[in-house]
Amino acid sequence: MRKSPTVHRRRLGSELRRLREIAGRTHREVAAHLDCSQGKISQIELGRVPVRTSDVRLMAEFYGATGEQLEALVDLAQDSKQRGWWQQYPSTAQRPGLQTYLGLETSAKAVSCYGTDPLPELLQTADYTRALLTTDVQVYTDDELDERLTVTTTRQQRLLGDNPLELWAVLDEAALRRTIGGAGVMRAQLEHLVLLGYRRNVTVQVLPFSAGGHPLTGDRVSVFSFPDDADPQVVYLGDSANSRFLDKAGDTAQYLKAFEQVCTSALSPKDSSAYISSIADELS
Repeated sequence: MRKSPTVHRRRLGSELRRLREIAGRTHREVAAHLDCSQGKISQIELGRVPVRTSDVRLMAEFYGATGEQLEALVDLAQDSKQRGWWQQYPSTAQRPGLQTYLGLETSAKAVSCYGTDPLPELLQTADYTRALLTTDVQVYTDDELDERLTVTTTRQQRLLGDNPLELWAVLDEAALRRTIGGAGVMRAQLEHLVLLGYRRNVTVQVLPFSAGGHPLTGDRVSVFSFPDDADPQVVYLGDSANSRFLDKAGDTAQYLKAFEQVCTSALSPKDSSAYISSIADELS
């Protein structure tokens, strides 16, 4: 499992916010102390921007942090400025929130996800991904297509190895029945899903049409869980044009509960495997 600057920035921001609140300081006071805008302080606390170690030291000292606590924050600031593996690929900056998403996924120990379609990228075959990209509103060159495929393949490596990512995917039946790339490509994709379901770290459930309405209708949701208790669970909500990342317990609780309800309504992993196979058999 790799650490990412995204997680370091969010942890740093959370700790700086906690110390500021304990010290009873306002954004205005901190901004005046650093001679910057209040917006910058807010962005730092939300973990959305890199922050200079000198600014972290000034903020921490302003809040009364000293000794090991102060140095730990400075070290965290240093770690937060490292480049993530995905930043070498320009295409990752083109999709709203993708770089943040990849940063969270890189350091997560577990990801749970639900969406109508398309299928989650961690579960896609190369042919399915390529066919999907050719239907995008953006026209890609061959090099750009290859880059997007490389990013997806790199992400999928997290499912392998001695300490693999734990993935729990609830797939809406719509995603299984929407034929992407033709019958041959889609059949191979469905067979791939069945094989992935045999991995100990991968759980695949199908939410059939017969399940009716549910609390995540219309949503694309991912839940990131991390090995360090200092990093709270993060809920991602997004589509092709927008993305939101929630990490406060009051905001994430409703989505965690909703995901549990969707899992309860979905077929069991064993029945899901059989259902996916039956859909594959319908494709000639």
